[in-house]
Amino acid sequence: MSPTERLTSILWDGHLRAFVTDSGGDPAVCFTESTWRGLDFVMRERPHQPWGLMFDRQSVYDAGGGPIWHARPEEHQALSDLSPRLRARVVRLDPGSDRLHEREWRIPRAPCEPSTTVALSELQLVGLLVGDPRWAGVRWEHCVSATTGVRQWGHFFPPLSSGLPRFWWDPSSARLRRLPPLFGRGLEYRAGA
Repeated sequence: MSPTERLTSILWDGHLRAFVTDSGGDPAVCFTESTWRGLDFVMRERPHQPWGLMFDRQSVYDAGGGPIWHARPEEHQALSDLSPRLRARVVRLDPGSDRLHEREWRIPRAPCEPSTTVALSELQLVGLLVGDPRWAGVRWEHCVSATTGVRQWGHFFPPLSSGLPRFWWDPSSARLRRLPPLFGRGLEYRAGA
């Protein structure tokens, strides 16, 4: 999926999928708590695109998340016997290849848990980061109108995006620009939108 498709899919699906990271261990959902300078570095120097979801840190913690642990190579090797849950939160810190600027957090999910996802309803979604100020995440399809309860063909917004602040990463100034929130509630139909 492209970053645009991925963000749209997450908002419509309502879940973040956990994957096994290069640290090994349990699958995890990864987040960044990067500073503006770190975010600029990630956008310019790493293969990351400016698309994402913004969460309240306490809600990530309450869902089982926490900052990753950076371990020197010899410490990382000694930690290989940790449980898969803990190993999912340890990152090897090699000279010249550190990722400290990402200020990464992870929510591990054991493969045996009922779901290796984190429901967006478990977290407090506070904003959207978009790489295109025209993005709205809409779908043209049959949906049930939130206001009338009638199944209609139309332009629908993602259920969780209504009213959320949107921010566009302006690459020319390396700054976030606030955009108007998306219009609509839930699966509300908007004729001609």
